[in-house]
Amino acid sequence: MTSQEPTAQSSRILLARPFSAFLWWGLPLLVGVSTNVLPISETAATFVWAAAFAWMGVGCALNARRCRRLHCYIAAPVLLLGAVAAAAVGLGLEPLGPSTRGYVINATVALALLTFLVEPVWGRYRPH
Repeated sequence: MTSQEPTAQSSRILLARPFSAFLWWGLPLLVGVSTNVLPISETAATFVWAAAFAWMGVGCALNARRCRRLHCYIAAPVLLLGAVAAAAVGLGLEPLGPSTRGYVINATVALALLTFLVEPVWGRYRPH
């Protein structure tokens, strides 16, 4: 069995099950994006994104532990750091000015998506 597609590991991927994929990643993204149209303050929206990133980061950490998916080992810290950064912005820390909120949210989403690019290079799963 290669480290590319181990059956035992791939069967434990949370993303492979539609309900768990929606619960861990779809729902938080939907809630975060919905802050663009909901009548809530920018501070509240920033904290919603912080919670969404934290939720997705925990999902990635659990997925990394369950199936050893390589991108999850990278995405979990990216998302958790994004949650901390978004919370800091929500608390008023804006080192890049008023656009800091957008930078943090967009950079976190982009970096999390980019973690999928490591798998074609190093394989989908971490070796034991």
